[in-house]
Amino acid sequence: MKRRETRAVSAESTARNLTDCVDALAAALRDAGVSPEDSAGLLAAAARATMHAVMLEALLDDVAASPPAGTAAAAPPVSLAA
Repeated sequence: MKRRETRAVSAESTARNLTDCVDALAAALRDAGVSPEDSAGLLAAAARATMHAVMLEALLDDVAASPPAGTAAAAPPVSLAA
C-alpha cells in the first residue's frame, strides 16, 4: 500500500473512531437522563471538536504526501517577466 493510501486509511479510521466516541457520548447522556436541550450543546461541541480533528488529520496527510522542496518532483519555476 502506498504511503498516501495508508494515510487516507488512517484519516478514515480517525473519523470513524471519533464518530464512535460522539455516539457513545450521546448514549451516555441519554442513559444518564440528561435533557435533550442540555445534551445538544455538549454534542455540538463534541461534533465541532471531531471536525477539527479530522481537518487536522487531512492537513497532516497533505503535508506528509507532498514531496520536500527542491526535489525533482517540484514544479518548474514560472517566469513573470513581461
